[in-house]
Amino acid sequence: MTWRSFASPSRGYTLIEVLVAVLVFAVLAASAYSALDALSRATTSHRDHAAELAALQLGVTRLTADIRQLSHRRARNGFGQTGPALSGSLTGLEGMRVGWANPNELRRSQLQRFAWQFDGQDLIRLAWPVTDPAPGVVPVPETIDLAVRDLRLAYRDRNGGWHDQWPPRTASDQALPVAVEVLLETDRFGSVRRLLLLE
Repeated sequence: MTWRSFASPSRGYTLIEVLVAVLVFAVLAASAYSALDALSRATTSHRDHAAELAALQLGVTRLTADIRQLSHRRARNGFGQTGPALSGSLTGLEGMRVGWANPNELRRSQLQRFAWQFDGQDLIRLAWPVTDPAPGVVPVPETIDLAVRDLRLAYRDRNGGWHDQWPPRTASDQALPVAVEVLLETDRFGSVRRLLLLE
């Protein structure tokens, strides 16, 4: 018996086996890549959705805080003429709010004159540095990025009637409304409605 008869014959992989192994690995790699890509897209979409929702909540909170803290103090324009405590239209309002934070204890009022406007594309908040600005004093604008399609405001009087402007055309006094309804139409979240009671 020779040595060759005890040794097992040397055998390697055939070309077909190598190709099948490469094909199986490619299929598994493609499946794993598709799963990871779908997970990455879902994570990005979720992050964008959460960021837009947080921005919407912050913007609505700021708008409602301004309206809830409206002051009865009437404003004077640059010519000394006294106007109503709240001037409101269908797409914007202007008034005076209380509770303007003063952490640096500056010598200024705790009241802040503000306005909200919707120009058809952007929702803009305006803030004046003084309550009764002189001619030439311009407000500081701030664009609130909410992807808003539309803004509608309505004002309720003491008799229960709703108006698209404030003060109403038939009103004899210039007091604040009893309630303000805010309706925002957004691209991603649809309609957002807030009913704010002032008294």
